[in-house]
Amino acid sequence: MLTELLSTADVFVATFSRPLKNCRWTKAVVKGERISGLWRLRIECFTERQAFTEPASEPVADLDRALAHLLNESLRQILVQTPSQDHHILRSFKSSGVQVTVKQLPPTRSAWEQLASDRTKQRALTPEHDADFLYRMDLATEDGRIKSSMADKFRQVNHMLQRAASSEQRAASSEQRTASSEFVVVDAGCGKAYLSLSLVYVMERMGRKVRLIGIDSNPKVIEHCRQVAQEMGFAGAEFHVGGISEVGKGLALPHCDMLIALHACNTATDDALELGLVLEADVMLVAPCCHHEVQRQMRKERVPEWARPLLDDGITKERLGDLLTDTMRRDILRWKGYDAHLEEFISLEHTQKNVLLKAEKKPIDDATAHWRASVEAMIEAWGVQCALWQRLS
Repeated sequence: MLTELLSTADVFVATFSRPLKNCRWTKAVVKGERISGLWRLRIECFTERQAFTEPASEPVADLDRALAHLLNESLRQILVQTPSQDHHILRSFKSSGVQVTVKQLPPTRSAWEQLASDRTKQRALTPEHDADFLYRMDLATEDGRIKSSMADKFRQVNHMLQRAASSEQRAASSEQRTASSEFVVVDAGCGKAYLSLSLVYVMERMGRKVRLIGIDSNPKVIEHCRQVAQEMGFAGAEFHVGGISEVGKGLALPHCDMLIALHACNTATDDALELGLVLEADVMLVAPCCHHEVQRQMRKERVPEWARPLLDDGITKERLGDLLTDTMRRDILRWKGYDAHLEEFISLEHTQKNVLLKAEKKPIDDATAHWRASVEAMIEAWGVQCALWQRLS
């Protein structure tokens, strides 16, 4: 449908709207520019409270195939704008199928020159400009093509770089920092340090001085990180083998601007958050993984009778455990003086582990004690405690 409608256009903006109740998006906006016969796309999807920008895919010829994940959603209206005319698409979802009506209207958009700049701002890392680094990180082949097996990881890194960059800018503007200050990052449970090494690469390219401390219990991944750091000339990057608590609490740092912990398993996420509190990190970006500690504590006889059906099936018990764990962690950080929130950082299409706990340190405020009471109420109601609470209470 869209491929045929836009066969003579070189640029377009398509706005998907009017969702049915079962639709996960309230709106989606697609901006497309045709270069050398192929479309480059920028896609933003919106819920009631959040917006998600998809990283640019490889250039495509077939728009219907590239946008199938949106066309399959129950969004009833699509306004496709081009410089020469608009296409107003109405879709009616019936049991017999989807009925489509298309009306041609005069053009309503004039600001087409901004599309190219939108596209170029989309990703911090691209195969075109960062092939050598991506190859050394094992995200791309030697000729600069993103490996198919690493495509989701590449998208995740770019998404997280956007969030890290915005937090870094706030830290850099702090009264205690200067433009020449060393930006200190601790990566707790770093694995191959995809995000933290990428952050060093991007920030040093911008002229910032970065010190990175990576911690992981796996000697093989630490050796990989050291090799990449040496090959790229990251003099301020150091990596340590050991547990997060064991190594982290022995660190003597002038300050910690950012603590990162991506998919540290089970209570290793609690170790990372505890370390962030000990180091008084200005910002924490934590993507939890595997919430077994709270799940194993959940018992029907310990929860309100109305909530017991939630424990009947493994999948609902597991997801409830995830929500309870991360909500407690969030409110503990609020109690400790952080502005903390839970959010999705990438679409579920790319990873099931898509929850980000983002926390930024606030000025000392005596009005945080009620968050401790909030955690205590959850513990009383559900009969469970996350490991972070057990260590701090």
